[in-house]
This record gives sequence, C-alpha cells and structure tokens, in this order.
Amino acid sequence: MSDERIEDSPRYHEKQRKQMCLLHALNNMFQRQEFSKADLDDICLALDESHWFNAHRSMLGLGNYDVNVMMAALQSRNLCVTWFDSRLPLDCINDDVVVAYIFNVPSDGYIPFIRGRHWFSVIKVNASYYNLDSKLPSPSRIDHFATFAKQHLSKGNQMLIVTKEEDAKTCIARSGICE
Repeated sequence: MSDERIEDSPRYHEKQRKQMCLLHALNNMFQRQEFSKADLDDICLALDESHWFNAHRSMLGLGNYDVNVMMAALQSRNLCVTWFDSRLPLDCINDDVVVAYIFNVPSDGYIPFIRGRHWFSVIKVNASYYNLDSKLPSPSRIDHFATFAKQHLSKGNQMLIVTKEEDAKTCIARSGICE
C-alpha cells in the first residue's frame, strides 16, 4: 500500500473512536456523514427492542455494531451486501457493479485480553482503490487490490461486497471457473 495521496483521492475520512468502526466504515464509504450513532442505534432497536441487552450493539453504548445493522443501514439506501466466498477466485467479482468492499477483521478490543472485530471499507475512485480504515491517519491508496484482498481473506477475514440492489445478482459470476 502507498500512503501517497493523489488529487482524485477520497476527501472524507472519519477516524476511529470508541467502537464505532461500522459507523466510520459506512460514512467513509459514502464519503460524507450519511449515518449517525443515533441512526445505527435506531436500527438496533428496530432489529431488537431491548435497550440494555441488544444483540446488535455494545450494551455500553460504545458501538460494536454487527453485520445486521450494516445490512439494514445499507438497505435503507437501496444498497445490499453479498458475502464473498473466499474459496472463489477474486476475478469472479464483477467490479463494474461494486459500490464498495467492506472488510471485517479481528481487532484488539476496548477491554484488555478481549478481541473484537473491526469494520473498514475500500472504495474505487478513478480506477484506484483506497483503504478507508478509520484506524489509518488518512485514506491509503491500494496499489494492488487483488493482493490486498487475498492477504485479508487468507487470514480468515471476511469481505463483503456492496452493490445497488438491482446489481446484487450480478456482482459475482456464476459460471465457468466460479462454480
């Protein structure tokens, strides 16, 4: 990866605070403050009415939102998520319909000795890919996206593909070597 910024690079980049990585991943993907903590908390309550032991977020109010919250948030913007099966080659992805890639990776938690999960997004701007991880000081250009993705997938990390709803069925080729 290169830290070099070019003129067409992403301008919006939220930095990590508390356990709000999903909020940051979504806003960084949209390149604006599309969602607030209150928006994601409302989604949690719509999914589970429990205020204190809500299965979709941290009970401490620090964030730590799960994939159901991400999917509901994106669906509210007519976008959807397709889980990428890491057994498939990356060239099965129809990159022309991809809005963003969202990765879920292990992370040191807020509480010592407890590992959590961290969300971050990757977007493509003018044929260049950018890692918008909120733990980075600024967006980072990815020189070779396939290598970047393979490295994450080989470690057991998850990659989710964000597309418009109408493109969801075509984001991964279903024929030939991809079967």
